[in-house]
Amino acid sequence: MPFSACIIAMAAFLSVIVAVVFTVLVIGIRKGDRAGHLSDAPDTVLDALTRKFLGVSVRRHYEED
Repeated sequence: MPFSACIIAMAAFLSVIVAVVFTVLVIGIRKGDRAGHLSDAPDTVLDALTRKFLGVSVRRHYEED
């Protein structure tokens, strides 16, 4: 019986971790959308982490010589 209780506790712990990560990402996306420009540098650490996690980075404009 203790093994099944351990499995249930681990599943609950992982579910909470996933919910927290999802919430942080949603908050980061919402705050990032307020500014409205992905071509600007991230304003906060949360914005930078959200962009990094989702694979959205600052667009760089290269000048042609």
